[in-house]
Order: sequence, then C-alpha cells, then structure tokens
Amino acid sequence: MGNKVLEFIHRRFPTDCNWTSGNCFYFASILCLRFPNGELWYDEIANHFLCKIDDVFYDWNGIYTSENELIKWDNYKDIDELHFNRIIRDCIK
Repeated sequence: MGNKVLEFIHRRFPTDCNWTSGNCFYFASILCLRFPNGELWYDEIANHFLCKIDDVFYDWNGIYTSENELIKWDNYKDIDELHFNRIIRDCIK
C-alpha cells in the first residue's frame, strides 16, 4: 500500500505546492478520503496533521517520522479540549 500512497502524493501534488504551512489538515484529510483505511492523526509538538495508513504516517512530503508522541485526532478532544477547539477555530475553519 505504501507505494500507492507515495505515488498518489507525487503524481497529484506538484513539488511547488506547499501543504505543510497551514494546510496539513486538508492534505491529511485528502489522503484519508482517498485511502479508506486512512486515519487522521496529530503531532501536538509540531502542530502537524498526518494520515496514518497501514501503520505508516504520511504528509505532503511522503512518509512522516517523528520522535514526538502522535495522537489520533478523534481522541485529541478528550486529551486537551481547549487546544482542540482552538485548532478547529484557528486552523480548520
């Protein structure tokens, strides 16, 4: 599956686009829609959204690696509701 994800990223999104400066939520959401087993995850330290597919994390650059603890977005509201609401307000809407 990983090769299909990377091929999708590199074929559909030109290298002169920047999906990492304020648009990572939307890019990760596109991947989650395209790959039905994709899940939206969040790197709280980097303030960065990712798509997890088959235990691999992806963003616009391809495979995402981090030493930070990554959190499934569906669970983040239970961890820090105030920050969750601020992200919704300031980054997503």
